[in-house]
Amino acid sequence: MRHHVLAALAGLLTLIAAGFAVRAPAWPVAFMPPESAPECIGRPVFEIDTFHVGQRHAHAISAVMLRDGRIRAVWYEGTNELNPDVRIWSATYDGSLWSKPRVIVSPAETSAGTGRFVRKVGNAVVFRDPGGALTLVFATSLAGGWDGVNLKLTHSQDEGETWSPPRNLTTSPIFNLGTNVRGPAVPARGDMTIVPASREFLGTFPELILLDSRGRVVGKRRIGRNFKARQPYVSVRDEKNAIALMRTREPLTMNSKTADAGNSWTDLVPTNVPNFETPVSVVRIGRDIFAIASIADPSTKLWSLSFAVSSDEGQTWRDLYSQRFGRTSRDVPKYPWMMVGPGGVYHALFTLTRIDGTSELLHARISRDWIAERGGPPCR
Repeated sequence: MRHHVLAALAGLLTLIAAGFAVRAPAWPVAFMPPESAPECIGRPVFEIDTFHVGQRHAHAISAVMLRDGRIRAVWYEGTNELNPDVRIWSATYDGSLWSKPRVIVSPAETSAGTGRFVRKVGNAVVFRDPGGALTLVFATSLAGGWDGVNLKLTHSQDEGETWSPPRNLTTSPIFNLGTNVRGPAVPARGDMTIVPASREFLGTFPELILLDSRGRVVGKRRIGRNFKARQPYVSVRDEKNAIALMRTREPLTMNSKTADAGNSWTDLVPTNVPNFETPVSVVRIGRDIFAIASIADPSTKLWSLSFAVSSDEGQTWRDLYSQRFGRTSRDVPKYPWMMVGPGGVYHALFTLTRIDGTSELLHARISRDWIAERGGPPCR
């Protein structure tokens, strides 16, 4: 009897997978061209400020540029990750000041919108879809840890002031469990959006989820063949080429490359960036790449935020600068997110967790002049 049940279940999952394949379009032939790097502004700028002190645990920040030049940031916050009191919060930056943070998504609203009970919310990634609306893809869970999350999606037509009722995203035929997000979405030709993700149910591996213009899952691709890396951060060089940097339990950050717009990827190889199960965030400076990573000093165990550049598509990096935060090994800068923002400078947002369990959200502003002064690509 048990064998018959398992066979029936396998057949059902096969039919579901086949359904995906029937309606899935071909993988995009090209990425959209990446945005140009900002020019030097005539002076070095490197400033870091706290813009929000979390009620307890504020984490996994992402951000997007608004049409009026502001930055909108989103993150989750509660007593601890995947606790029932966690909500998704948002605030905006106008070039000089941050707005007061507010809740934009809760488990109750998600349950009402999807028709399925949601007890917890987690990682969220915000981006602009092909039609111009803001889209938020976020993790939810009924019970358990990160291997039991699945994804939901909501849209905003007014730059994040209000959001549509969330709906379900089906990313796996196997109970739709274990898919999580972290890195920025990548726009692709054909009104498609590629969302980097991690599968953490029955094995861990990095992958890409393809969304059509209506926000439906219409394709997936794995990144390499390594089942231990996760949370890929994809950096596009041109219409065909990109790299993905991933966190791992190995001592070094992993790297994979694509030459066909994400349709296929090289096997994962280690870079020379130390990794302590923390993601790396990158932006482009022409052909070079500028990265921020959380690094722990092996002798003192104290954490720093490390700034580095690469001229060989992320395989090797040279350090530019390192800044220590806190006085104990439990004061840790985590989960950086970088982008080009107002003022023609790079903006980096990250969490600083304190020894007492509280968190701060920090905002760094970095000009190309400062990067060049430290030994990065020169101003022209």
